[in-house]
Amino acid sequence: MRLLLIPSWFPSKTMPMAGRFVQDQAQALQRHAQPMQLAVASWGHHDGALSLREPQRSARAMRWRLTQSASARWQAHDGLDCAFSPALSWTLNWRGGGVRGQLAACRRALQLALQRWGSVDLLHAHVCFPGGWIARQLSSEFDIPYVLTEHMGPFPFPALRARDGALDARLAPVFDDAAAVLAVSPTLAQAIRAEGLRCDGVVPNVVDVQRFAAASASEAPRPASPWVLLALGGLHRVKGFDLLLQALQRWNPPWGSVELRIGGDGPERAALQAQTRALGLEDRVRWLGGLHPDQVPQALAQAHALVSASRHETFGVVLAEALAAGRPVLATRSGGPESVVHDGVGRMVATDDVPALAEGLAWLHQHSADFDPKALRQDALQRFGPAAVASQLQAVYARVLAQRGTR
Repeated sequence: MRLLLIPSWFPSKTMPMAGRFVQDQAQALQRHAQPMQLAVASWGHHDGALSLREPQRSARAMRWRLTQSASARWQAHDGLDCAFSPALSWTLNWRGGGVRGQLAACRRALQLALQRWGSVDLLHAHVCFPGGWIARQLSSEFDIPYVLTEHMGPFPFPALRARDGALDARLAPVFDDAAAVLAVSPTLAQAIRAEGLRCDGVVPNVVDVQRFAAASASEAPRPASPWVLLALGGLHRVKGFDLLLQALQRWNPPWGSVELRIGGDGPERAALQAQTRALGLEDRVRWLGGLHPDQVPQALAQAHALVSASRHETFGVVLAEALAAGRPVLATRSGGPESVVHDGVGRMVATDDVPALAEGLAWLHQHSADFDPKALRQDALQRFGPAAVASQLQAVYARVLAQRGTR
């Protein structure tokens, strides 16, 4: 089978963590779903992202674009083949975020794949817009079926609604015409259907369990004190770091017994650090900054547990990664985590509830040593391991191609 992926988000030099879940899934398919030829259609993604609020970012994106040839070419990215053709992007609120240029780039990428392979059997788009919209256009032009996996949360983004609140008219045809529509969590599938759109099933994101297990197994013994609690994510309001800081102060463990490490960067960093000082938590919070994907396993290996205080999560990859590293988790009932966390791996608390979160932190501190790291890793492997997810996707692809052959 010859498969071309069309991701709305994909790791780039500017943002190496953005769309990492697509890269992980592609690598899983490449290793475990044989025989398969696979490539990713890339337009540079965040390297070419313009921003009215960040002139320096826009200038950097323009310089990047001017150094790139418009013609498509093959590039290697962490062991994956990428059919690359550059395009700029910008906010979805204005002229679709540059989707026409991205469509042209993906058309060139598809043509490049056709030149190399002779044919392409299937397109797999990640996120309905722009990736799904692009896949639908190319499906019509080249008579190739497409599968859509939705990751967007909350679904849909506000920019994909009309002023009267109605769903953007471009979205329904993307779902209607797909050969199969998947969501990464049951909660997201429910949200899609609530909008009157089709969703055929759930296939979760991939976690490279071996990568996290290796880092955890090779670590030196962790000191019992301070007890290290790790929180990972972009520093945006939706991630609930402000709630986590309030909960830490409310819990108020003995001085020196607990250290909260926050890995991530984003527009809320200055405000969160000011909040840390205002709450008197400077000695209890350590800021790790933005972490490269290769640094995440070691950060988990050095922690005793992981917490997610998000107001909304589509899936919760960091939770599954923590389990892969043998670390128990505390998470809010924010959507995706409900399909990751159960009593055997940690605990869940209400969203936007600081007292409940503080109680959960105290519970996790008391019981984190009760969890068997090997059992946590096995749980992650069975549900989110590369072989498990690749097998589910391969079954979807087989059904789609069988139905096409029957037609």
